[in-house]
Amino acid sequence: MKVLFFCPKYYGIHKIIENGIKENFDCELTTIIFEDYRYKNVFQKIENFISKIVFNKNLKKIWASKYYVKDIKTTDHFDKVLMICPDFLQNDELQFVKNRTNCSIVYYWDSFDNIPRYERTLPYFDKHYSFEKKDCHQFGLQLLTNFFYKTSITTAHEFDVFFIGALDNRIATLIKISDALDSRNRKLIIQSKNKRKIEKYSNEGIEFIQNPITFNEAEIYFDKSKVVIDIQKTIQNGLTFRVFEALGRRKKLITTNKDIISYDFYNPNNIFVWEENCEEIPDSFFDTPYEDVDLAILNKYSLNNWIETILN
Repeated sequence: MKVLFFCPKYYGIHKIIENGIKENFDCELTTIIFEDYRYKNVFQKIENFISKIVFNKNLKKIWASKYYVKDIKTTDHFDKVLMICPDFLQNDELQFVKNRTNCSIVYYWDSFDNIPRYERTLPYFDKHYSFEKKDCHQFGLQLLTNFFYKTSITTAHEFDVFFIGALDNRIATLIKISDALDSRNRKLIIQSKNKRKIEKYSNEGIEFIQNPITFNEAEIYFDKSKVVIDIQKTIQNGLTFRVFEALGRRKKLITTNKDIISYDFYNPNNIFVWEENCEEIPDSFFDTPYEDVDLAILNKYSLNNWIETILN
């Protein structure tokens, strides 16, 4: 079987999925990474600037789309194409890829509310998956959550609570949760290059880093932590990777996502749902041991099951 895989360069997740495909399928795998497109020369940059000002047309996106598929020949044929975040390609390139396969599969990693341009990509795929329930109902997609890719059990914890994420409007909620955990040993990491905002939050006990770290690099912090914090974006309700990283590692979770109570792995002993009116988290949440999730339920959310579901 020949598989063509498109994926954003999102904290190294493409490598994790690549390994998952290779472990579960005997296939010839070709991977194309959606990265930031760099202008070939200064003249391209000037041309695009003029195009955006005069014609309201972003040539950079068009050039990038053609660049991503430049190594695919018209004679190439793949049994299956799996594409994550298809908005990186323009319609012509999406059709070009669809013509090279028997089965085109898409997984939407963001909500359609967050990325409305997802909607134009729907006709170019035979199978559509999303972690967002609302989008599944509205656009006829199949619900498939994110996944965990490693399992581990650690008893020696350096931190009571751990959070990692990018700097955005969720920081206000993070600070509220942190204040409620004042007596707990916290490791809070935020990635940002905005010096003004870093200075603004410099007294909040947050460690700022300039460059993002990969999923694999973040593992060391997960293993050293007893509880993981997950703060959802206001424009999505689907469960983030953070939820499943905690699930796979048998970590307790503090999350702002109220919909988590509808999932079969939800256990109030393991998962505390933080709401706007919360002021504290009971000590019992930290002091009681993690209760293992039934193995059959746990396996549903593994990378292996995700791969098998999406490519079978």
